[in-house]
Amino acid sequence: MKYFRAHGAFWAGERRQNNSSTEKLMNRITKYFLFVAMLFCSCGYFSQNKKIDSLLALVKRDNSSPVLGRLGEEDTNKVNHLNNLGWQLRQSNPDTAIILSNQALAIAEKVGWKRGIASALGNLGVYNWLKAEYPKALEYHFKALKMSEEMGNKNGIARQLGNIGIVYHNQADYPKALDYYFKALKMTEELGDKNGIARNLGNIGSVYKDQVDYPKALDYYFKALRMAEELGDKSGVAKHMGNLGSVYNYQADYPKALDYYFKALKMAEELGNKNGVAANLGSIGTVYASQSNYPKAINFFLKALKVAEELGDKNGVAIWLGNIGSHYIATKKYGEAEKYLLEALNLCKEKGALNNERSIENNLSELYTKTSRFELALTHYKKYIVARDSIANDENAKKQTRSEMNFEFEKKEALTKAEQEKKDLIAAEEKTKQKLFLWFTIAGLGIVLVVAVFIFRSLQLNKKKNKIITEQKEMVEKQKEIVEEKQKEILDSIRYAKRIQTALITSETYILRKLSDLKTHK
Repeated sequence: MKYFRAHGAFWAGERRQNNSSTEKLMNRITKYFLFVAMLFCSCGYFSQNKKIDSLLALVKRDNSSPVLGRLGEEDTNKVNHLNNLGWQLRQSNPDTAIILSNQALAIAEKVGWKRGIASALGNLGVYNWLKAEYPKALEYHFKALKMSEEMGNKNGIARQLGNIGIVYHNQADYPKALDYYFKALKMTEELGDKNGIARNLGNIGSVYKDQVDYPKALDYYFKALRMAEELGDKSGVAKHMGNLGSVYNYQADYPKALDYYFKALKMAEELGNKNGVAANLGSIGTVYASQSNYPKAINFFLKALKVAEELGDKNGVAIWLGNIGSHYIATKKYGEAEKYLLEALNLCKEKGALNNERSIENNLSELYTKTSRFELALTHYKKYIVARDSIANDENAKKQTRSEMNFEFEKKEALTKAEQEKKDLIAAEEKTKQKLFLWFTIAGLGIVLVVAVFIFRSLQLNKKKNKIITEQKEMVEKQKEIVEEKQKEILDSIRYAKRIQTALITSETYILRKLSDLKTHK
């Protein structure tokens, strides 16, 4: 580990010392690409795709300005334009796409833009997969996965998990393929990414198809097709139709198989998907071969081979070479058969495509048996057995079952957890309602108590007030009685005095009269 860290630091330092020479090299690469692109333009290729034209113009413009060496909008745009243009060219020209993404990677690393680095690494993984460079593809995808995990980019993680599954699938490592497919499916379901869900459902269906579990394969393919149709994803619809055609072919339902294959071929041609065109041409050939119409089958295989060679798709080339060779055996053209089969076998060994290698070894054993070269027939049969057993050994089957069981368990666990969370939420809401009801009840009782106290106090005050008023009334009445008694006493006194006065006045008159009478008598 120490050695590799020192080695890495050494190269990083050298890159810093040679920035100008690196930029010159990148510029030369870009100029080379632009030259190649212009050739395509002259052939009318780019004129058919406005998106490619637009991206090409942006890349030309970007090439006129230097890389600033710091994270900014100008440099991130350069990375995005290169990555996007490479992605548009992946089907028709993967080699040019690799040049573009390597340039994007160099710029992203220079400015330290992790998202751009991850995008370029992931794209390089896809392009190398298209060229059947599986070890390189895995290396790039695992690097992109690690970068996505460091950034916490769940969409990027899901994408790389699915891509890794595809590479393992092509290498016939079905347990690892299913493991990564199910991981990718789980993450896309969590993200609500319907396109990703459809893609992973289709990939899982393909693994089951390759293992001759046709009911499961059809189940996953139809789920994927329905989702792709719902999303309006024509590319996905074409792919899933082709997959359904292959299952019906294996089940010997040839009319259904051809119906799905021709529909898929038409859609692939409309979309300009040359890989899809090659795959469906070859698949149509297999249906005719299954019906023993070998000349027609070989004709479609040769068409598929031509498209695969144009694309530089070595895996596709190996498959169609093998199919052509095996069907030349059926037509007793043994020399042609041997030529195609050996060429296909060399490509499979070079790319580590064990599944295809297994089929070709079996075909070669059959060829040498029919041509009485029994020693070679036995040698290739033994190699076929080794390849077959290495693909389908018991441990692999156990691993595969565990992958599916783990996914189903995790899915059920997630559902159970979701249901429990729902119940907990309902319980919490009910508890909150009960608390609110209790608080409202307490508040209501409090208000009632306050009102009651207020009323009681009011009543008490009114009672006291009424008592005071009553007492005041009684006092007034007493005072009135006293006054009345006093008035009576005064009146009585006055009357009595008047009587005395009257009596006195009367006596005085009498005396005066008497006195007057006395005087008269004298």
